[in-house]
Amino acid sequence: MNNRYLIISISLLLCFVFSSTLYGEKPSKRKKNKNNISWNKAADYSTGLLMDNFWRVPDNGFTGDQPPYHFTIGIKGQEDRSNNYWPQAHAMDVAIDAYLRAKRKKNKEAISFYKKCFDEGYRDPIGNGDVKNKAGVLWTSYGMPKYSKISACFGNQFVDDMEWHALTLIRLYEATEEAVYLKEAQKLYAQIWEAWDLPSVRELGGNGGFLWCFGKEDTPSGLSKNACSNGPGCLTAIRLHEVKQNTPKERYRTDSHPDYVDFDYLENAKTVYKWMAKELFNSETGQVYGSISQKKGLHKAYSLTYDQGTFVGSAHLLHKYTNENHYLDDAVKAALYTITHPGITKNGMLRDEGAGGDNSLFKGIFIRYAVGLVNDPAIKLETRTQFYNFIRHQAETLWTKGLTRDANNKPTGFFTPDWSLNQQEVAKKGADYQTPRLGWQVSGATLLEAMNVMKKPK
Repeated sequence: MNNRYLIISISLLLCFVFSSTLYGEKPSKRKKNKNNISWNKAADYSTGLLMDNFWRVPDNGFTGDQPPYHFTIGIKGQEDRSNNYWPQAHAMDVAIDAYLRAKRKKNKEAISFYKKCFDEGYRDPIGNGDVKNKAGVLWTSYGMPKYSKISACFGNQFVDDMEWHALTLIRLYEATEEAVYLKEAQKLYAQIWEAWDLPSVRELGGNGGFLWCFGKEDTPSGLSKNACSNGPGCLTAIRLHEVKQNTPKERYRTDSHPDYVDFDYLENAKTVYKWMAKELFNSETGQVYGSISQKKGLHKAYSLTYDQGTFVGSAHLLHKYTNENHYLDDAVKAALYTITHPGITKNGMLRDEGAGGDNSLFKGIFIRYAVGLVNDPAIKLETRTQFYNFIRHQAETLWTKGLTRDANNKPTGFFTPDWSLNQQEVAKKGADYQTPRLGWQVSGATLLEAMNVMKKPK
């Protein structure tokens, strides 16, 4: 086993394992003392388990001849396949959360560990941006060269997959201040923009809209414009604008790709949002519709948490940088729909959206952007408190009910797609729920990392 990774993984878990505050009490007593949960140590456990079991490094129990430095779809020793692209971004987002938390706590060992993950998974494989041998997270891409003309590293036929990686690249730039991430994010957004307002799909909502995926003409749904490509697309644009606003001008110019240094990302974000709000959003209820497709039309039978979440995040940030209240109104309405509609939230908990590699990630994405509303004093205290209580309830339930525990009440397992059930309980749902997957752990870890940045409204 790689000693460096063994030592770091153990260190990330040790402070958790010996904490009686977290799980030294009997379960019956802990139910009355949820306020005593240390969210820092809970996040240490959940993210430490993620990194030790899904982050592929040499000689650490992973089987097969796949290259290292990416997240596996199954726990080490089990499933590892190359078409596992977009979950890489969300798993790395959890690592970024942990890195930022380590910096706040001045935990040098954890800082070094996560920085090494960034370097080996993203920075080093990107190199000068001219990919010859895919490595790190780039190995997982199932893209095609014709969709990678601008971003050779991340270009992909699935537009939403490119957007998730762009958002992670932006966060990596903010966390490390290394220019390689900003340059690649800007290139990738330019690649994404190639999927905007294609003449072949203008019958779907008229001019505008991001295509979901190239090459789907002959599928049952045909080509489509989806919430999952337009929400993250809008978010990518407004986040690039945010980076420009928050970075000293000279450094921004130096760190940017020369072709995009003067690009107006704010106007792009407003353009994307205008189309999305018109075609995929019910302004009366707050529901975000899933898609408009060539063969099935507008899909609005149900909504998914990650579509609601990226719409919330887009609208919220557009309010921040335009001061136009209709954006904030939309963000709040979409979030309220998510936490109150019985098709999404049941018995106070976000529903189980499935055990698959995609669906099991969705809830964590909503949580990431809903926390932003809790921490925004521009929103009414009563509304922020409602969001706070809802998110805290998700976390307390996940921590007290969603993990298998030993005789001493110490957690011993992984999270599941149903945050109110542990592994033994969720396995009764069927074959898909028998074996832990990356998305299960990423979504739960995202929630527990979020508890370390969410502030109680005052």
